[in-house]
Amino acid sequence: MAVQLTGPEDFAFARRSVGPSRPPELLAKVARAGTLLFVVDRYEITFQDGGSETVYLERLERLLGLDEDPDRGFYEADSVDTSPDELLETLFATETKRHVGLLRSHFEARTPVEIEVHANVVYRLMQDDWDAMLAFLNERLPEGGALSIDEIQGFDVEAMIAFDPEEDEPAREDGTGFVMYFREQDDEDDGLPLLGLCILAHAVVHDIDWMDVEEEPLYDRVLFRAG
Repeated sequence: MAVQLTGPEDFAFARRSVGPSRPPELLAKVARAGTLLFVVDRYEITFQDGGSETVYLERLERLLGLDEDPDRGFYEADSVDTSPDELLETLFATETKRHVGLLRSHFEARTPVEIEVHANVVYRLMQDDWDAMLAFLNERLPEGGALSIDEIQGFDVEAMIAFDPEEDEPAREDGTGFVMYFREQDDEDDGLPLLGLCILAHAVVHDIDWMDVEEEPLYDRVLFRAG
């Protein structure tokens, strides 16, 4: 089973859900590069009559008559040392305080009996983070194998993502040699160097100043249940 990570310029990365799973929520902390965010995807509301309604984040302000707030539903870590669990708990607590009561009031006529929030991880790599991510990768490469940003600019990022070690011949020039190397070292850091390599290479090759890599909304919690 694979979990999809997506980003700008058609970035797509399938991570495993077992074994060295390359969890993006740990990448900023392990690599000391980039930023962790949790973002509300949607609210699932169940009503007394058994019906339900889905409210996606982008619809929330219009539905509830709230002022526009570009940060609404976005929870950004203060530093690379921020615990993903603590940040996620902040999301759940803040959403309960800010939006659950408003959703209950808006749908009062239908008698909500349960409100559940679903959220996803976002890993953000800015251009200012490239050198830190590069240092993380070079620390894990063998002597004489260090990378540079200039070399990464010549990589074939599509070939790197699609690389199959059973069918393809790895090469340093297109980046697949580094994919092969980090696959072989997958037990190190839960496989995160490979994810970091693919994100950095995609950002560099496509010259993306602000790259957000989003995971499927795998996190959820019931914030309200009628007693």
